[in-house]
Amino acid sequence: MFRRATHLALSLIGAFALGISSATALNIGVSPNRIELEISRKTRTQAIRVLNLSSEPIELKAYVRTWKMNEDNKLVEMPSTEESLDQWTVFTPSQFTVPPRSAQTIRFAIRPKVQPKPGEYRAVLYFEEILSPSEKVKGVRSVGRLGVVIYGYVGDIKRVGVLNSITVAPQSNGVTARFDISSQGNGYVRLKGQYAIWPAAKYPGATATKPIEDLEKPGKKLPQNLLAVGTLPLLPVLPNTRHNIELPITQTLEPGKYVLDINGELNGVKIDQGIPFTVPKATTTASNQTRSSGSQNLRNRLRSK
Repeated sequence: MFRRATHLALSLIGAFALGISSATALNIGVSPNRIELEISRKTRTQAIRVLNLSSEPIELKAYVRTWKMNEDNKLVEMPSTEESLDQWTVFTPSQFTVPPRSAQTIRFAIRPKVQPKPGEYRAVLYFEEILSPSEKVKGVRSVGRLGVVIYGYVGDIKRVGVLNSITVAPQSNGVTARFDISSQGNGYVRLKGQYAIWPAAKYPGATATKPIEDLEKPGKKLPQNLLAVGTLPLLPVLPNTRHNIELPITQTLEPGKYVLDINGELNGVKIDQGIPFTVPKATTTASNQTRSSGSQNLRNRLRSK
């Protein structure tokens, strides 16, 4: 049971299924960490399990908010309205203690207060730590929280994703690929699949490469000449928005020519591309730095005269 849960450090959601930045060292899990459902009069009650993976009891409170993604692809809370999903979400319990190595079930249901219009609705059900009186007396300490993302749908949902471009920017600490994506339907879109980096001289071509099965399996043997491989970012691009989704690749690459190979899809639309890029030699930068340093030293000597 505990192994199947999503193991998270309590935090504000960033890339929960969007990405999560660590705030505390508390061992808490939730299952599932994302729920998608149809909103109707027959919408059934849903269950979330909150797991305490530590040896100490943890007291938590639950509350719900609505959200969107900002320009930096971070989750931000939005003001609540009578048409936002947080206003339609009822749950119990709202405060509870989870004993060590135990779980608490939270049940929630969607009860629209108005007739919902067709489209996608979003909420996040937070579970936030409650400090004990003794902890409060000890001084200021970060209070952590985690969240379960809820997507609710009304009517016919059309996911229309457009991949405008893929660019690769070599940097001193690796490579960053940017996917320029537009979401033109009434439901979010997201990438799915794998990336790989090949030396340009050894690249077999986009049509010859295939996704690697069991990529997360320890000791998985990679094809010869493959330098790096991983999964594409899962950040959603919300309806009627356009965002650059970044894929940081920390693999150290020597100066030379490479190809970023993509085997994936954007909500069912296949992406099978090889994007060439070049990692430049560092000598130019070093030379520029040397000239800059020498010029500065010369100016300092002139000032001292």
